[in-house]
Amino acid sequence: MSGDFETIVRSVSVYVFILVAIRITGKKQLSQLNTFDIVLILLISNSVQNAMVGADTSYWAG
Repeated sequence: MSGDFETIVRSVSVYVFILVAIRITGKKQLSQLNTFDIVLILLISNSVQNAMVGADTSYWAG
């Protein structure tokens, strides 16, 4: 049960971080993303996903 709780807490913390980042940058800034920015966001999301569900679930491993 502890592993499930950690996954939920990590997912919620990432979700809150994304919400805060969008609020800080603003919606107009978000619509002006170029291809490099989108690829960078996808790379970051992949590493966060590995940190949440991979074998080593520490923040530093992600």
